[in-house]
Amino acid sequence: MKQRRKGITLIELLVSIGIMLMLSVILHSVFTIALRGWRKADNMLQVTTIARVVLERMTREISSAMIKPGSDSYYCVGFDKSSPSGWRTNSIADEFYFIAPLKTGNPEGSDICEVGYWLDGQGTSQSSDDILRRLYVTNSKGTVSFDFKFETGRSDEFSLNITNLEFTFFDSGDNAYTTWDSSSSGSGVPPAKIKILITVAVGKGTEETNPDFITKDFSTVVSLPR
Repeated sequence: MKQRRKGITLIELLVSIGIMLMLSVILHSVFTIALRGWRKADNMLQVTTIARVVLERMTREISSAMIKPGSDSYYCVGFDKSSPSGWRTNSIADEFYFIAPLKTGNPEGSDICEVGYWLDGQGTSQSSDDILRRLYVTNSKGTVSFDFKFETGRSDEFSLNITNLEFTFFDSGDNAYTTWDSSSSGSGVPPAKIKILITVAVGKGTEETNPDFITKDFSTVVSLPR
């Protein structure tokens, strides 16, 4: 006598499908959480790397500044974003300019050049990210092309992902100022030190709309030669 095979009932099939769906949802949730954590960690690494590179270079260059007390040529000048200098179009943050021997690659010319940092908002009609720019002006084959006034010159892209730039100036008594002018028409002396603060942001959107978004402030203090 043949034994009758037992098949899968509809209820058993539905239970199996339900279990598979539950496992799929759990695995998807675990994967999503792990991926989000990896993205956030990667964004934090990017934020830290950007800040380190930017602040290290700015520290190295500012500490090389050549500032002669009361000079209209070898001086430094800093502007607060609440009262912009007007030198850089689309500037949306603080600005700082100085003279330093940072020129390389042209043995026929002087090593002296104009250097400065400012944050380019790229105009109200632009939707792209802000850009931290570095003003750099030097001479060409012995012909001086800078004016020691920082009013002209090219501003190259220094770094993306910078959303704020602040300079705080300190005198020898450790008093803080938001602006500084070491020329004969200004304070007449260089600041004793400068605090640089930048805000670095990585990730699209905002903290409210994107859980992977990272924004963080970084700062350092640079002592100036006197």
